[in-house]
Amino acid sequence: MKNDTSLKEFNAIDLFAGGGGLSWGLMKAGFRILAAVEINKEISKTYIANHPDTHVFVEDIRNINKKRLKDIFGNKKIHLVAGCPPCQGFSKLNREDKLDLSRDFLPLEMARIILELKPEIVMMENVPGIVSKGREILNNFIQIIESEGYIVNWKVLQVADYGVPQSRKRFVLLAGRGFEIQIPDSKDKKRKTLRETLKNIKESPLTLKEANKKGGPTKFNWHIIRDLQEINIRRLRATEEGSNRSDLPEELRPNCHKKKNKGFGNFYGRMSWDKISPTITRGCTTLSMGRFGHPSEDRTISVREAAMIQTFPKNYKFNTASIGWASVTIGNAFPPKLAKLLGKECISYLN
Repeated sequence: MKNDTSLKEFNAIDLFAGGGGLSWGLMKAGFRILAAVEINKEISKTYIANHPDTHVFVEDIRNINKKRLKDIFGNKKIHLVAGCPPCQGFSKLNREDKLDLSRDFLPLEMARIILELKPEIVMMENVPGIVSKGREILNNFIQIIESEGYIVNWKVLQVADYGVPQSRKRFVLLAGRGFEIQIPDSKDKKRKTLRETLKNIKESPLTLKEANKKGGPTKFNWHIIRDLQEINIRRLRATEEGSNRSDLPEELRPNCHKKKNKGFGNFYGRMSWDKISPTITRGCTTLSMGRFGHPSEDRTISVREAAMIQTFPKNYKFNTASIGWASVTIGNAFPPKLAKLLGKECISYLN
């Protein structure tokens, strides 16, 4: 005989869905993802490949409203509206003179849909900079949903404390309509290392050029690396595990970094086997865009290895032929493991 909770169906909508990392975690927590919105056509292919039962709107969120959503799922109750609105202007990786504020209205579009659908729970994830650079927009978002009776909690989390094997801080907001949801405390006292994360990968990756000759990168589950220039191979050979560009001899440093150690120091470095990974970004397979060198081999981490550090399952499909788009999809994702934990917390309140 089934228990009561097994008979309940909890429905969710994922806004700014990317390649589906947040949806995957919510699905594993017990939600049914009825609809998703993702404007980028190439990235949406990955979402569709992994969530065939979800209706995906591949368009601007400003075109989405209650009527169009109801056309898809009818009168089904929506328990959760979740989303990770892109806010690059709030990221610390953007220099002050290069802020792109053109998309930083998107949290307010999310608020609009929340007011139209009135879900039981709201979940929003973002970069930590929304608390400082984006505080005005964050305050507006909170005021809008509080006016409809939502009780808001938010916190900046270190995802490594929740079983995600990388240093990555993320803003998380949970709000219940008429009730408060606590953001769960970390239960992982011991952080998961890179060695533990990648221990089941035994085979060597192919370069993109090799993969394309043999049928394409998807044939090899995206265990693919970029073809490195000779100068970058020399840089890797000159560095040790856990190093960064400041450890390079002067003659191997890029011209823009010679005779100075200011700015981001992780470029051209190697990861460490027995530590957590640095933050996986959209440049996660490019040596010049972070400390993405393999700890012991003369290469970067592969696309699949980056995905595993982000806690995507090993069989998650990245449905693109472009290593650039695959890397962007992974680097911009919300770690599925943390999404599952937060999703379970939401379901415990719904129950």
